[in-house]
Amino acid sequence: MPSRRRKNPFTLPLHRSSPFAVNDSNHRQLLSPHHLIIGGGVIGLSVAWELANRGLRVSVLDQGAIGQGTSWAAGGILPPNQFDTAVDPLDRLRGFSHRRIAPWCDRLQKVTGIDCGYRRCGGYYLADTPGEKAAMIGTADYWDEMQIECQSISPDELASRQPALSDWCTRHPDAGVWFAPGEEQIRPPRLLKALRSACESSGVELREFCAVDQIDPETGNVHLADDETITADKVIVCNGAWAGRLLPDQRLRNSVVPVRGQIVLMRTPQPLLSSVINIGHRYLLCRDDGRTLVGSCEEEVGFDLSTTDRAIDQLKQFAYNLCPPLQNAQIERTWSGLRPLTFDGFPMIGPLPGSKHVLVATGHFRSGIHLAFGTAELVADIVQSKTPMLDVADFRVGKQLANTA
Repeated sequence: MPSRRRKNPFTLPLHRSSPFAVNDSNHRQLLSPHHLIIGGGVIGLSVAWELANRGLRVSVLDQGAIGQGTSWAAGGILPPNQFDTAVDPLDRLRGFSHRRIAPWCDRLQKVTGIDCGYRRCGGYYLADTPGEKAAMIGTADYWDEMQIECQSISPDELASRQPALSDWCTRHPDAGVWFAPGEEQIRPPRLLKALRSACESSGVELREFCAVDQIDPETGNVHLADDETITADKVIVCNGAWAGRLLPDQRLRNSVVPVRGQIVLMRTPQPLLSSVINIGHRYLLCRDDGRTLVGSCEEEVGFDLSTTDRAIDQLKQFAYNLCPPLQNAQIERTWSGLRPLTFDGFPMIGPLPGSKHVLVATGHFRSGIHLAFGTAELVADIVQSKTPMLDVADFRVGKQLANTA
């Protein structure tokens, strides 16, 4: 009886139009897709769709399910911004990307029929300790310099606008309260579903549960865990907190670290809040269907994606204290995600030093959803050897080599 080779259950079927093929050698060699993206989150899928729309051949690999990782776990808050007056490089990138959210969401809905849940809702920023007040006064002054609208209001006014917070306002009569009408939100699971569908419609090859072991920056060879090798003209590393594991220099690997965040999803028959409520790094984010996201925390625990009773209990108590009607809410689910944080807080966008084949787009930390579309257009410009529409010098990958011991 002839021997039968065990089929990899996670390899998508090959067909004539696929950029992948298998030769007869024991070590399988895949034909070159022109542009190979590692990471199927919001950054990777946005880059893939942008490249495909520019007529390029694209494939996406993800170690798990496409669109089900850290990007899916995000809340989807889009803080106010202003590109024209921004000076800080990260604020300029945020403003540059924010201008693209509405047109991208419109295009995605036309192509896929999926509403990404993008809408302006406004955001309240609360401070009830001297430190929180000082920080928010500084933020409000900075927004004023950037010509971002921000209104200082009383707790009584907040209670009249958001009755579900009345009890908190009564207990904190001296709290500082600011309202930013330009704050917006989007629903990450819907956005990722739309991006995946749009990529598939554009001919992008998607491969799930496909772990990458190593990238050779000199050749563009990508070695997979199942002994496949892919050679690409361009390899774009977009796999978030895991990107450091694939970069060749130890200093680069150490410059991207995972920071865990945890979220509680509650549900009430009707929405309790009409705007985002922010206190420091924590927030209440209410959807139109009565779901409320309670987040979040920042924990350096390596690549541990578990949720913890302690953090979840703290988030629930935060929600109940701020918005007592949530005590009657159903706890629908809890989850966590690993945000990629770089050594200086700036994302890494651009070519890997010394390589003609490898680019990096990672390190967006808590702003991956907000920065995705701008990052995609900048990466596509670099791939096509065009001058990027925004100066990316402050996001260059090489500075990690110069500044990290």
